[in-house]
Amino acid sequence: MAKNTHLEHLEDDIINQGKQGGFNAINFLRELGKMLSEPASSVRITTKWDGAPAIVCGIHPRWDVFFVGNKSVFNKALPKVCITPDDVDAYYPSSGLNAILKTCLEHLPKLGITGIVQGDLLFTNNKRSITINGKRLISFQPNTIVYTVPEDSSLGKVIDKAHMGIVFHTKYSGSDMSSLNATFGVDISDFNQTQDVYAATASFDDVSGAANFSPPELLQYNSLVNKAEGSLKQASSFLNEVTEYGQGKFMLGMMFKQYMNRFIRSGMSITNAKSTSNQFISYYAEQLDQEIASKKTKSTQDKYIKMKSDGLKFLKTNLQSLYFTVASYMNLIEAKTFVIRKLELVKTLGTFLRTDNGYEVTAPEGFVAIKSGNALKLVDRLEFSRANFTAAKDWENG
Repeated sequence: MAKNTHLEHLEDDIINQGKQGGFNAINFLRELGKMLSEPASSVRITTKWDGAPAIVCGIHPRWDVFFVGNKSVFNKALPKVCITPDDVDAYYPSSGLNAILKTCLEHLPKLGITGIVQGDLLFTNNKRSITINGKRLISFQPNTIVYTVPEDSSLGKVIDKAHMGIVFHTKYSGSDMSSLNATFGVDISDFNQTQDVYAATASFDDVSGAANFSPPELLQYNSLVNKAEGSLKQASSFLNEVTEYGQGKFMLGMMFKQYMNRFIRSGMSITNAKSTSNQFISYYAEQLDQEIASKKTKSTQDKYIKMKSDGLKFLKTNLQSLYFTVASYMNLIEAKTFVIRKLELVKTLGTFLRTDNGYEVTAPEGFVAIKSGNALKLVDRLEFSRANFTAAKDWENG
């Protein structure tokens, strides 16, 4: 696969790749069922930690020196590769990334990384001591979720001593930064041990078997997957058209994803496929009406008036297929959430949300399913993604 700069949600794959995306989603779900019920499966799972920002580091393939950076190391015009503190000052003079990258540049070389890896920062100097239910905990909040570990535990003592923490999830191979290939999963067992860095791996390891499906759970899960597959068969031809229909920001696939994200932002579940598909048609018309109203010349207005007319005709002609597309989206989310609830039973650190009333227990951010070099996110978007849309962060993108 190419560079790991963005992962898509499992249900969104039906919009991104049409019929093939639906096929991919069902295959992922089938293999997840095998993974949680049989000895062998072709799918791997990594835990999606809520770390931030992304950190890319290792030995530069051309210069043979250690470097750090965020995803901007992959910029085509100006790759922001930091080899010295002066480089950090040059690229991020007033950014919150300045102190973070200098800390990374000081301590990450101690791990003895030989290639190039990517991870998510967990903490630098932002660890805090808190008390929840009478228990003293070390906490850190890299993004939305507050992670905790008991102060008197062996892991707590390790984290307490560390100057920084990072969870690695991706490794890269290639002879040039512009053409690197990414592979999910980083074996940190070969890294040097240093008390200055708490290095974790995103690999999912259920030693206890807590996430395994019981026979009744497997039966229920397979029923959910079959339901999703059935609706996808009804929507398959339309899915291919949706990915290609429209122009610019009015591509139907992109607008459908934007429309669905409105439910996430408002904290609403998608519960009725018929009303949701009808509301999407209204949403499409409203967006075109706003565009038409913003144009000053008649010729430009006429262009978008025709676009609206043609688009509404297309959607109404394919109303039943649109219904099955929404139903497929809902059914995939239901099957995915069933898996997530089992995977959430296995976690190393406590996870909380900080609220006005104190700390509220929450689930981990989610997981990543990997199969044949492809990867899709498994995230309960109502529980986590909605909060992430508005979460205040003390770091900046570069």
